[in-house]
Amino acid sequence: MAAHTQETSGGVRRAVIVWSVVAVLFVSAFAGAVAILNATVFSAPAFARSYLDALAGSDGGAALAHPGVVVPDTGSRALLNGVALGTLDDIALVSDEADDDDGRTVRFSYTSEGAPGSTEFSLRHVGRNFLFFDGWEFARSPVATVRVQVQHATGFTANGLVVPTDGDPTPIAEDGTAAGAEYAVFTPSTYVLSHRSRYVDAGPVRVAATEPGAALDAVLTAQPNAIFVEQAQREINAYLSGCATQRVLLPAGCPFGKAIRDRIEGEPTWSIARMPAVTLQPYSADPNDRTWLVPEIVGTANIVVDVKSLFDGSVRTLDEDVPFGVSYRVTIQPDGTLMLQGL
Repeated sequence: MAAHTQETSGGVRRAVIVWSVVAVLFVSAFAGAVAILNATVFSAPAFARSYLDALAGSDGGAALAHPGVVVPDTGSRALLNGVALGTLDDIALVSDEADDDDGRTVRFSYTSEGAPGSTEFSLRHVGRNFLFFDGWEFARSPVATVRVQVQHATGFTANGLVVPTDGDPTPIAEDGTAAGAEYAVFTPSTYVLSHRSRYVDAGPVRVAATEPGAALDAVLTAQPNAIFVEQAQREINAYLSGCATQRVLLPAGCPFGKAIRDRIEGEPTWSIARMPAVTLQPYSADPNDRTWLVPEIVGTANIVVDVKSLFDGSVRTLDEDVPFGVSYRVTIQPDGTLMLQGL
């Protein structure tokens, strides 16, 4: 009976030893797995890479959801829209260094809209997730600001996304210059900005945001396009042709005419021998002025009329070219038509 008791006691001790060894091995394996996961999946570079992958996937919402991504209260969030995000490829970790305050600084290289670049992120350790796994956040928000100024037009596109400005005037800085409207942008990102409407075009202007917290500027200066010039030319041609239908020496409201001291026989006949060639430029330096100027351009009208001399009564036919100059202020109406005002 004593032998049986001793044998049972020995078996229990062996079982305890076995389970103790199993427990030690399990804890060691779990600790090793945790260490591996903290060095990979839950590491600082992995956290930053997750953010970059969201940008590469044009998922602005996922990028914003990363801890530490803080958007300024001022300015617009329109360019944080995933649709506006340009391409981000070839993402690779360049360096991963520890900071003095239990944080890490990581740098990634990439290709943004076809151009190589790199960005450094400052990360902060924020305790553990699920008791074991490292948590991280951006110590400095990976968001920059772009001041976009659209001169002589409203609205622009960013990588194809239409960004309306609702006709609001461009803010003016303290020095009297146009300050531009502010837009928050992710870093890294590259925005190709442009404006295209029926009559004016601007850009493209390339803006690369690579440094968190940076303040960038982009100026889009609208220029008349070929359609605008052609339409203004047609309007002026039609107006001058209408002037030529008036059978008087001095057509009313028209830029040309002929004063004759002798008596005319019959009605004068006008024609436009050379139409003035239209050019367009901004009417003023004010970036909010969306009217245009046709600076003085020169054309030639022709008059044919019989003239009777007051001296001897002889009659001759006057056939003469009459040079003239014109200048106009042009306003683009809401319905797309042009309104010309002579200057």
